[in-house]
Amino acid sequence: MAKQLTTIINQPFVGLIWKLETDTENDLIYIEIRNEKEHSAGFSSLNLKTGKLNFLELVPEEKWLVGLSGGRKGILFLHGYLSDQTPEHKAIIALDGTTGKQLWANYNLSLETFTEKGLLAADQRFQSKRLVLMDEQTGNLKTGINLDDLADDVQPIQIPQMLLLLPQNLSALITGTITGGISCFNYNTYLIISLHTQNHGELLQQLFVVENEAIIYQDLLNEQIQKLQPEAFVMIKNYLVYLKNKTVLKVLNLEQ
Repeated sequence: MAKQLTTIINQPFVGLIWKLETDTENDLIYIEIRNEKEHSAGFSSLNLKTGKLNFLELVPEEKWLVGLSGGRKGILFLHGYLSDQTPEHKAIIALDGTTGKQLWANYNLSLETFTEKGLLAADQRFQSKRLVLMDEQTGNLKTGINLDDLADDVQPIQIPQMLLLLPQNLSALITGTITGGISCFNYNTYLIISLHTQNHGELLQQLFVVENEAIIYQDLLNEQIQKLQPEAFVMIKNYLVYLKNKTVLKVLNLEQ
């Protein structure tokens, strides 16, 4: 009997999934959802390992001019915008990554980057950029550390490589005419593929997991689309993470 993969997370959202960030050390994934109709931004937290929904579409006090910066050490970091006319950020708001409770906020600083020693932030009260280092848990400033020696804290997210053509034995598994580039990723015995096909004049974006030249999992990511969509999935540790119709987050554990 052929192996079957099942989703451990299959979470729909009311608005569009705008941004996805992870805190891989704590197996947390954060989602920014924007709802044009309600003119609001909501933030959600899920546990990659257990599939647990920690909180769903939490809307902060500032409902629209707010966005997702990322997550570290079990904390979700948000930023504001200077105005609705600019992408420039202002302020840092720290929320508990499992409860959504606000831990601290600083409205004079803006997050520059995550480092292995803390948050590198810029003081917005000065015309020339002045950088400071902050503690993630408290928001307090850290001193005695050379900012020039800080190493970035980069999340270990793996993205697929792009191919122009699939080998013939794999192309034979796909119904429809393959259009555009093909995203591929090898994980242990699995080959993960996402691609677009033309089928009866309709453009579709699909995802396949192949093992031993057999499709053991597939999903329709987008249908009735007018143009090719960006890369459809990422790998976080042993988890295949992808979006369906830009409104549903789906996660598969490839070591289940």
